[in-house]
Amino acid sequence: MPNPIPTPALARSVPPLYKGKPQEVAGTTYHAQLSEIFREKIYSREWKADSKIPSEHQLMERFGLSRGTVRHAIKTLVDEGLLVQRHGKGTFVTEFGISHPAGIRPISFAQSLHDQGKDFITLVLDKKVLPAPVDVARELEMEEGGKALFLRRVRLVEGVPLICQESWTNLAVCPGYEKVRFEEEPAFDAAQRCSGKKIAYSRIRTTARLAGVEHGRYLRCDESAPLLVLEQTIRFSDRTPFEWSLTWLSSGQAVVGDAVQE
Repeated sequence: MPNPIPTPALARSVPPLYKGKPQEVAGTTYHAQLSEIFREKIYSREWKADSKIPSEHQLMERFGLSRGTVRHAIKTLVDEGLLVQRHGKGTFVTEFGISHPAGIRPISFAQSLHDQGKDFITLVLDKKVLPAPVDVARELEMEEGGKALFLRRVRLVEGVPLICQESWTNLAVCPGYEKVRFEEEPAFDAAQRCSGKKIAYSRIRTTARLAGVEHGRYLRCDESAPLLVLEQTIRFSDRTPFEWSLTWLSSGQAVVGDAVQE
């Protein structure tokens, strides 16, 4: 069974496959690579919702590509609904995803697979202690540059990759967490053991996204395949946030919960 392709060095919160300018890659066009770079800027919130992106001319200079290539990449994201062009004003990032108040219980995918009687293997693709970027620090209510663990895991069931999880954890509230062997111990169990606290709450945001080149390779699916992506900010019982994560689910999966009308 071939292993997923390892990620390159981290450049920001969840790094893209292509770092810097698009490069010559067999079977991949420049505009497809540029679309992937733009997509990651939106997903990582470097380009924030409702903000204006750089002009075509600025993007041409930044990436050293032709106007036609830049326009093609922008049109791809407009067609996906991630960008919108406003006449006379420029191109803006749309608001993607809808937040619902239903379900504050943190989702443990390891526990979910176990409860369904599924045998699974966890592959750790990335595990690095890094200074917390500004967006991570904001989500985890920690100091920018403080020590945080970036972790990327892929879960396989019967040899098929179903889940790719990317998370940041504040090590100040989970001492020793960076030493955990996540192939053997579930992350939630480890977090409770290291902190001495109980995991109790999460805020969940669900979006539908295209896999893109990077996550298509991790999950062995086409880069244009639609995936369900869950963003969770997870807190202990004392409301201290300790983990911010993105979980990419391959097709054929669902997230089910109970809703209470207040």
